[in-house]
Amino acid sequence: MLGKLDSWSLNIPVTLPPCPHGTRNTDNTTVIEETFSQSTPSTITSWENQDLFGLSEGRSDIPSAHGVAVGCKDGSLFILRSASHSASLQPNIALSIPSTPSPPEPTSPPTSPRRYRGLGHPSSRSASPSSLKAISPFQLSRSRVVSAVSTESAEAPKNYVDFDDERERMRGMLKGRKSRERHASTSRTRQEKDSSASSQSTSAQISSLRKEDTRNYLSAALSPSSSTLSLSNPPSPTFPPAASPEPNGTLALNLRCHVYPPYARPGSSVSALKMHEGDRYISCLHESGGLSVHTTVDGSCIVSTLVEAKTKPASAGKAQATPSVLWVWRNLLVAASEESILLLACASPDELYPNNQFLDASSGDSENQTLIIAYELCLGADAVAGEAKLEQLGQWTVSGPLNSIGLRAEHDHSLTFFHTGPGGHLVSRSLTVHDPPPEPADLPGSHSSNHLPLPNPFKALKALSMENIPDTETSTGYERIQLEDPIGHGDLGLTEPLLGLRAHDNGADVRLCAWSARELSICKWTQGTLEALPVVPVSGVRDVRWIDHDSISLLSEDRLAVYAVPSSSTGDKPEEAQPKPTQTIPLSPYDVATLVPGGHAVSTRVKNGRRRIHHTSLALPDSPIEKAKTRALWKARTDAFAAQSTPRISSTLPLELDLIVLGYTDGRICRTTLTEAAQNSDASAQWSDFALPGAILALDVVQNHRTGERVLVGGADDGTIAIWALDTLKLCARWTVFTTPLVRVISLEDEGVGRLHGCVLCISQDGTIAVIAVDGYQFVYLVPASAAPLRRVCLGENNLLLVYTDGRARLWDTGTREFWRSMSVEKAEELLLQGGWHEWFIDRASDKKQALASLGYSSPDAASTVSLDVPALLRQLSPSPALSAASFSPKKKLDHARALLSILLTFGISEGIDTICNEGLAIKPSSASLGLSSPETLTIVPQHNPSSVWMVSPEASADRALAILALLQFLAQFEGTDSITPVPATMLMHTTDPAQDASTVTTFYAASIGQLVPDHQHPSLPRLAHYMLHIQSAEVRQAVRLLLDAGVARLADSETTELVEAWQQYLPVMRTDKEKDSPQSAKALCICGFIAVDKYTLLPTSTLTDIAKSIALFLHDETSPHRSLAIDLCSRGFQVWQQYVDAVEMLRALFTLATTTKKETIAVPNIGVQARSAVLQIAAGNTPLFMTTLAIDILQPRSVQHRKSVMQLVIFLIRKKPLVLYSNLPRLVEAIVKSLDPNSSASRDAVLDSATEILSHIVQTFPTVDFHMATQRLAVGTSEGAVVMYDLKTATRLYVLEGHKKRTTACSFSPDGRRLVTMSLEESDVLVWKVGSSFTSIFMPGAPPRQGHGGSEPFKRLEFHIGEAAHMGIEATLANVQFEWTADRSVRLKIRDSILTFST
Repeated sequence: MLGKLDSWSLNIPVTLPPCPHGTRNTDNTTVIEETFSQSTPSTITSWENQDLFGLSEGRSDIPSAHGVAVGCKDGSLFILRSASHSASLQPNIALSIPSTPSPPEPTSPPTSPRRYRGLGHPSSRSASPSSLKAISPFQLSRSRVVSAVSTESAEAPKNYVDFDDERERMRGMLKGRKSRERHASTSRTRQEKDSSASSQSTSAQISSLRKEDTRNYLSAALSPSSSTLSLSNPPSPTFPPAASPEPNGTLALNLRCHVYPPYARPGSSVSALKMHEGDRYISCLHESGGLSVHTTVDGSCIVSTLVEAKTKPASAGKAQATPSVLWVWRNLLVAASEESILLLACASPDELYPNNQFLDASSGDSENQTLIIAYELCLGADAVAGEAKLEQLGQWTVSGPLNSIGLRAEHDHSLTFFHTGPGGHLVSRSLTVHDPPPEPADLPGSHSSNHLPLPNPFKALKALSMENIPDTETSTGYERIQLEDPIGHGDLGLTEPLLGLRAHDNGADVRLCAWSARELSICKWTQGTLEALPVVPVSGVRDVRWIDHDSISLLSEDRLAVYAVPSSSTGDKPEEAQPKPTQTIPLSPYDVATLVPGGHAVSTRVKNGRRRIHHTSLALPDSPIEKAKTRALWKARTDAFAAQSTPRISSTLPLELDLIVLGYTDGRICRTTLTEAAQNSDASAQWSDFALPGAILALDVVQNHRTGERVLVGGADDGTIAIWALDTLKLCARWTVFTTPLVRVISLEDEGVGRLHGCVLCISQDGTIAVIAVDGYQFVYLVPASAAPLRRVCLGENNLLLVYTDGRARLWDTGTREFWRSMSVEKAEELLLQGGWHEWFIDRASDKKQALASLGYSSPDAASTVSLDVPALLRQLSPSPALSAASFSPKKKLDHARALLSILLTFGISEGIDTICNEGLAIKPSSASLGLSSPETLTIVPQHNPSSVWMVSPEASADRALAILALLQFLAQFEGTDSITPVPATMLMHTTDPAQDASTVTTFYAASIGQLVPDHQHPSLPRLAHYMLHIQSAEVRQAVRLLLDAGVARLADSETTELVEAWQQYLPVMRTDKEKDSPQSAKALCICGFIAVDKYTLLPTSTLTDIAKSIALFLHDETSPHRSLAIDLCSRGFQVWQQYVDAVEMLRALFTLATTTKKETIAVPNIGVQARSAVLQIAAGNTPLFMTTLAIDILQPRSVQHRKSVMQLVIFLIRKKPLVLYSNLPRLVEAIVKSLDPNSSASRDAVLDSATEILSHIVQTFPTVDFHMATQRLAVGTSEGAVVMYDLKTATRLYVLEGHKKRTTACSFSPDGRRLVTMSLEESDVLVWKVGSSFTSIFMPGAPPRQGHGGSEPFKRLEFHIGEAAHMGIEATLANVQFEWTADRSVRLKIRDSILTFST
């Protein structure tokens, strides 16, 4: 994979129309189906309903397989699901509720190890969105463990070594049980025994039940891949021609998606597929070691890793050299417990690799060795990246074939690891998985008093510490996996090399079925001894599955057979002890097949150019099926090979929104724009002048360092390399040097690369490297490939170091072009540590962030797919020069926004919205389709109709809605929206305001689209919370808020309480210090916080207190990475939180963040702006508390610096929200005046400048305040009509003038300071006051000056009448009322356009 999908960004995969304009018009679904038909399958698995044949629905004619997954040799994965089951998996509320353990019971801690339920099965956690209460791991009784096994888990898909569950016994065990709802993940439920019956059971009954039903936990899918490839085998008996599948008008499955996992690439086949959690998750193992876990709903990747053997530490502490062995990872074993899932990745040496070329003679032969690496999979609260964990536990090797390895769960729920040795004898070893070492915070005494010292529920798995040296099976060093000494059990009875092994546990004994090329052996394994039945001559066996303890199903190349197995080998005649065939069904040729519960088969093949999925059912005793037959579960609609002559896109290179280079299968390249490519238009397309002899692959652009010219470098699938001029697409040079296609181009533009500066490295699929000089287009030399795949290229000044997957590295001299030496990868790492090297990983994408990127796949559907990084695109389109590096004109940015929206919007759902988009916003529909991205994973989804894109999954809906709303936000705020081309008035059926049109479309996609789309998957709240935490684009964050608000409003009351209860335990205040800053805690706070703001009346006080305390915790923690979230929630719900925490301290924290300038105290770049916005919001919504805090912090600050910060905040408020301060202006002014107390000279000096600046802004902004410089007097009008006079020299209040009965509108000092005029619009009068110094003021301090008459009446009262102009709001008075003094005793009053002159 060359492209990279960032897990923290909002990436939208866009699949362009694959065929050139005018050649062939194919829809998205047809392209995916044709890709499926053309792909080469490597493995297949299926999962089915408990009622295998759908009898509960009265449709016995259609097999009710819930889904099929097909892995391919190009590393991709096709997922097919039944339509009805897909809908049942998708709760419309899209809650993704995490599992919620019940409160632990200290009185009954577990004393037994970790319990494995149905090893190899999917765990028995179901998917009911309403099942919200989990069984606490601290409360698991024996009966509860047994009842947790469902038929679905017991009949899960099996693999090579396999303990099939006996159907009659399982039905008996489950009979009479009912499932009850509980809090759990939307992906988890367990069937439980009736609580009253369980509570009345005696200890003896429980013990008996456990002993009887433990066999139902035994492994069912624990050996090499259950799928069977079409390989040549010895001749088989001739059967009548296989009957064609019966025509089936209604197909049982729908093609759900085409998934490209993180390690998908040509040559790295999917080797194993395993199901988890019933059928919600699937593990995918590649031959190259890529291991990833995906959801079966939409293929999203939740966790991935590269399986690699660790080097053995030597005694001196240095790593021991890794032996040169090229491991091929062929199988995945699974063991599920209540707490986690154990995965064993198994590898065998590559048969074609010369494995002894670097080994000493004493190293031994690794041909018959199997390398096993164990992982622990912990599925998180939801399917968003970062929640699931995949931790390596240990590794070891065994001497024996890979296809003989398996696990079994003992009666005490422990594990036994077994395999066959080189001589064909059975060997078993006890396997234990240890708990991870405790963290310092988890040591006794480190917890706070509110944490009970409960025992660790992970007390079961102990384990292995092995290494990948082929000739040892002993453990080395401490790892979490531990294997006990091997125990031999006897020979399996085969005379030829073993090809596979299956097992079935009946409680009293275990039956084994082993087969070779021409033999089949049945053995009974009882109490450590092995008893073999007579060997049956059977050839061509590819897969075996136990139907029950007395019958097996055999899959061959051309038939499906059932054999009856005798209960014992004792008897008078040896032939009576042999397994005998009871049923044989001819099979049509298939590409790959697997056996499913009941012994039935699921297979796939291509017929008439169309891929088909078939289900072959057996007619068994006591089965509702009377006649064995084959039915089609799914088939493609078109012939994938009929239109291969039509050119298709085989490579994409997006450089800019206006420049995309497309390579086609006919060897030509085309230069176009994103808009035209999405519209499948060739209006301005420019084509190359010469076609290469194969499909174009691996395009890249490089620059000639001498001329500055940019050229294209690419290749064809026949091994050709070519260079084109980017501007003209003229072919400049061409070489045919490879035997495999080009896969990667590395441009050497850095001068530190030495002699190869200005060259490009062209790397083929087999690892051959061609060095080409761009300047002059010269072929320099060729570096040959190794037998192992190339992993890394390292370039120093004169050295080229190539690291391969077999643990070896080669060093070349770039000057002499000579091979220097070969070394181990450990020696290569030591060389790289010396510095001066540039590194490129072949399977890893460049770290360079691109708004528009190619994904590097070559299949028909993925080759035409590009990734849109929405936040990066918004930065490019931003009008701010600080954010946008692109020099687009405003009109060009607007055109780009329209082009992107034409791809993202869904036309055909609402005619009215389509009209607004077409006519109001000038956005036309495109022919492109959208997929889904997850960490380094691409999912391409068939789109049968316009609304189907909103029916995929809540995560897919969240991504698409978020991208649409973010771009609409940009469009509504864009300064150039008035440049949208006008349309005739007769065509307008809506408002012509573009901003209003964008708002209308935003509302539709945020809140209304679900009403028009059946089975609409509402945006996932956890997915939205994920983006809220990790994306800083203003448009995206605003879109997240809109969708979260709409999602919360959509919740019913019961859903609201259930969701909050489920997430409450993950709130930061409920977690340890180590966990409180985790993404899960922040996500919990985001979800609960948004819900509490709108629906706080539904939540208990304890929940609201936890949410408020969590917000305060993040807000006050300077090191927290989630302060931005806390600020946002403060802004939205301060009136809620203030009742449960110290609101004053919360405000003070916001004050500090709003005024700080220290970058080290800011976790997110825009946190200061965000805090200031929050302050404005709180000030407007809770003015009394805000002003109280403001006044206290000015008068009684914690420090002088804090007082200065608060005063800076006041200035900010005056500029941005003066009305917030208006009603509390007298109180604010008094606090500022008192801060200038001359008796505290140090404090006065510190705040003098800030106070002066604040008063200056107040006087300039508010007409009710005026200042006279000469006398240092400050007059402040109040809402009650009084005017307060202050003396700034003494920082005291002098007196109060009370003349108006209603609100004072304005006041002003005369130039000489001896008169003050005040005006009230509500009273329509002007008052004149004498305010100069007088003799009486000396004897009566605090009293107003005498006005020349008795009482407190003003010196003059002047009335005016200006009609309607006097009726205006407070905000209007700030701009439209003003006093102007023409002389010391003459003043002019301006009220809007009216001018009044008065004599004072």
